Amino acid sequence: MRKQKCSKRRGWTSGVLMATAGLMMSACALNSPLNVSENGMTQEQTRAPVSGGFDSSKIEILTTPKGLEVWLIQAPELPMITVELNFRAGTMLEPQAKQGVAQFTAALTDEGAGEYDAKAFREELDAIGARFGANTDMQDFGINLTTLSEHKDRAFELLGLAVKQPRYDEDAVARMRDALLADIRQGDEDPSTVAWRLFRPAVYGSHAYANGGEGTLTSVASLSAADARAWHDRYFTKANLRVAVVGDISAKDVSRLLDKALGDLPEGDKRFGMEAAPSATTPQLVKKQMEVPQATVLMGHLGLPRTDKDFYAMLVMNEMLGGNVLTSRLGLDVREKHGLVYGINSVNAPLPHNGMFYISFATGNANVTKALGLVRKHLKQIRDEPVGDEELADAKSYLIGSFPLRLDSNAKLLNMIAMMQSEDLPKEYLTDWPKKIAAVTKEDVQRVAQRLILPDAAALVIVGDKEALDAK
Repeated sequence: MRKQKCSKRRGWTSGVLMATAGLMMSACALNSPLNVSENGMTQEQTRAPVSGGFDSSKIEILTTPKGLEVWLIQAPELPMITVELNFRAGTMLEPQAKQGVAQFTAALTDEGAGEYDAKAFREELDAIGARFGANTDMQDFGINLTTLSEHKDRAFELLGLAVKQPRYDEDAVARMRDALLADIRQGDEDPSTVAWRLFRPAVYGSHAYANGGEGTLTSVASLSAADARAWHDRYFTKANLRVAVVGDISAKDVSRLLDKALGDLPEGDKRFGMEAAPSATTPQLVKKQMEVPQATVLMGHLGLPRTDKDFYAMLVMNEMLGGNVLTSRLGLDVREKHGLVYGINSVNAPLPHNGMFYISFATGNANVTKALGLVRKHLKQIRDEPVGDEELADAKSYLIGSFPLRLDSNAKLLNMIAMMQSEDLPKEYLTDWPKKIAAVTKEDVQRVAQRLILPDAAALVIVGDKEALDAK
């Protein structure tokens, strides 16, 4: 569960877009396989041998003269630079009365800075073809900049203005607040949104992880420029910031430009975090009646963090259970054999302490009972019965073979190393990941399945019509 959709990325100018697209299309044409499956990989690729993964030595860890911590991957192949600033200021830190304030503040990040109001700031970005936006997730408040390397000085200058001197003009505040309120009202009509609003507190109880980040009509209506400024001033410090950079730029220029743009941020005295772990999920059935053609079903409980010793075994187990809608047990049975769903997934969404393990699907209201029966059958089976050698080999081969596709662009590399910074993972994570997947055994899979999958301790949310709500 990465970022909330409050980002308003600024687009390239048409000339820049066409030139960049031409470079990318040429590269893709040279490397396109002839027989590509729906997941974008050939069978040969999905059965790739274990490699060393990404060369972690390409990640340079810098501390600038003014004390900013930066992870840099130099990639001079394209004349582009992408920057991600992550302040630990996500939705888990919001007070209940001000839920939505992180997303609200993020939405205002490109609505004027320094001497430029919202319109003028957009024009300054457009003049250099830069792309800029802010977003939030449970842990972090992210600010992203993409620019052509020839415009890096001006782009970093504008980035610094947005971070240090946001305007929070009243017209922009009113416009963003109204947009967020409209999103909440629109969500009231969407069964998936309604289901998630019920599911998070069912899994996490009163813990801060239960906050989905959108806020409520009451909390968002109360938000003001003062609230955004208070959020900014509390969390926008050097101690609370991590910076990731990928692209056509040297370590010397990164240090120079970041110190000029952000070097005089307040020092701060700590990196914020979530100290208390959520309590175990209370088993419960939550129902919400909506007159919709398909019911939405969510079932789950606490999951595993990335730092857990069984995390890699969990990834392999989950790939077999429901990680791939086309080839997993749930996909082949509930979707392909019985035709009850278009898609069904099992997911472990890691967070510090626990995170969430869940299964999600939508099906016709009359089919909820049957679909749930099949899901429970497969949960019991993967807990109680050892997996086969071929199924295990296929799952590991797919995960290892598809791993490079998660790192095949500057944007993906940036997202990955920003996640690693956020989770306090070592840079060797990218090198070790395929090796740790390859080392998973059948015994590991069964052990983690018995430890993680707890159907009798799960929360179950059903949103649908009266027939769907008869399911248990």
